[in-house]
Amino acid sequence: MQDQGAVKEYIAKYKLEDELSNAVNLAIKENSEDPYLVIANYMKSLSTTDEDYDDDNDDIMEEGEDEMPKLQARGRRDQVMAAKVEIPEGWTPPVHPKSEASKEFLLGVMSTNKLMMMLAPSDRDQLMAALEAVTFESGATIIKQGDPGDNFYIVEDGQCDISVNGVGSVMKATKGLAFGELALLHNAPRAATVTTESTVSAWKLDMLSFKAILMGKAQQDHSDYLGFLNEVPLLKPVSEDEKKTLALALKEEVCSAGKAVICEGDEGNFFYLIRDGEVKCTKIGQKDEVSRRLKRGDFFGELALKSADKRAATVTCVEKTTLLKLDRATYNRMIGSLADAADYSLTGH
Repeated sequence: MQDQGAVKEYIAKYKLEDELSNAVNLAIKENSEDPYLVIANYMKSLSTTDEDYDDDNDDIMEEGEDEMPKLQARGRRDQVMAAKVEIPEGWTPPVHPKSEASKEFLLGVMSTNKLMMMLAPSDRDQLMAALEAVTFESGATIIKQGDPGDNFYIVEDGQCDISVNGVGSVMKATKGLAFGELALLHNAPRAATVTTESTVSAWKLDMLSFKAILMGKAQQDHSDYLGFLNEVPLLKPVSEDEKKTLALALKEEVCSAGKAVICEGDEGNFFYLIRDGEVKCTKIGQKDEVSRRLKRGDFFGELALKSADKRAATVTCVEKTTLLKLDRATYNRMIGSLADAADYSLTGH
């Protein structure tokens, strides 16, 4: 048996779980009728292998085609994938009022849920706003095994029993547990029954809202990201298609006022674009700021990614700031060579 430690190390090294989650969420945002193609293209964009390698393999497969056993179709499209979501004309995202405590609770649950944890913080904010409070009396059946899926639930108070036909009770759902997320992805029948064992307060989200919110926001994000990338001088030689691929690799990070995004003397691991907010740049021993304030559309951190030099300045958020970042490996693979050729830096960090 393969060493489990080595397997985990391999998965972590190539960020396989994170990238697969990103690919799945991209397919959801695009509301694709062929999510497998979207996922495949995304994963292929991360490859560093020469494309000619694939062509060679195709030739080999064709030569041995008659010897290849035919795989029986599993009918996963008919059984699993939902029809493409059609958003009704005039539809607007639902917004349900919540206390600050409820917002904090829901965002905390969503940040650890496997389906939602890889979404950008602003994605989760919009989905959180759409969650609707519901109450169930003791003994109520929230979902029934075999029924079509319709809603995703988060338990805030009370307890539910989760059972499977022929097996019985398999676990209890208490505060903070989410269930039913598969209903947001496809039309597969419910895999278990969830019954309340007390009065239960919960939050629910339907598939239409989930997909429509992500689709609409994805279009705005795509426009924003390409707009930012088009303003970066060192990316001027990059084609539009390459910029679209680069945009897929951008990760959103929300920083509070006063947070130091990078610190003078630290190793540089990320290149940053500012989506919203404002940052200042300072150096040890200098009273005044070393550049103008950086705002929406500005960028910093590229020089540390081109070489082994340490960060030359500290960049601190003046207000709540949303950043788009690229890690060192992605940066070097996608735009490192362009940065080496360009004698340009906005701030010299």
